[in-house]
Amino acid sequence: MNEPRRFGGFSQMTPIVKNIIAINVVVFVASMIYPDLNDLLAMHYPTNELFKPWQLFTHMFMHGGISHIFFNMFGLYSFGSILERVLGPKRFITLYFLSGFAAIGLHLLVETYIVYSQTGGIILEPDLFLNTEGKRLLYMSGEVTNEVLQFVTNKKLASIYLSTLVGASGAIYGLLAGFTYLFPNTELMLMFIPVPIKAKYLVPLVLIVYDLGYGSLGGGDNVAHFAHIGGAIFGFLLIYYWNKTNKNSFY
Repeated sequence: MNEPRRFGGFSQMTPIVKNIIAINVVVFVASMIYPDLNDLLAMHYPTNELFKPWQLFTHMFMHGGISHIFFNMFGLYSFGSILERVLGPKRFITLYFLSGFAAIGLHLLVETYIVYSQTGGIILEPDLFLNTEGKRLLYMSGEVTNEVLQFVTNKKLASIYLSTLVGASGAIYGLLAGFTYLFPNTELMLMFIPVPIKAKYLVPLVLIVYDLGYGSLGGGDNVAHFAHIGGAIFGFLLIYYWNKTNKNSFY
């Protein structure tokens, strides 16, 4: 396939990309003004009392800070309009949101496996990671307060139950993987690697070194690396399927 043409400026972005960015910015500003939106819209572990089914969707529009939303929207800006032009609006929005659902799906699957491996079940409740005193304080307060957290017996289970997942990263990784399939020889650059690298080498490098190696196996940060991997795998497979089954191939 021919190399993607460069474009510049907000006015040249395609409609779906522009609208997704606008919605993300509006939700981010609203969450800064109304912090309680995090409880309502961020993704919680399904047995947490704050979990609501719509969080499977709404978490994709929530972000944890300026840098988080900036890099996600920059990724959408960089690859989204090119893909929307190639795929068309319907397939682009399908790729974006299904990659996001695949990302949260793999993330929850891994968390559920961890819960099962440590408890023998998938129903995670506070009494599984609190000692007797912690349970007593929880019963008295009715919520997991900082005082209650002093009596945690299993930090991993507590982290799964109490943490939330926010961000469009899984969907963005789906776009990045789809872009890599369609434009494998396009040269890309990372800020900390000042040398252009072809997409077919760079994207697997990021997934293997950063997400699978450093993140998923090392557990050295607070990033949902398996969500990245899930979004990327799904995005690649969906583009591959469309390309192989479409009479009017992308190529």
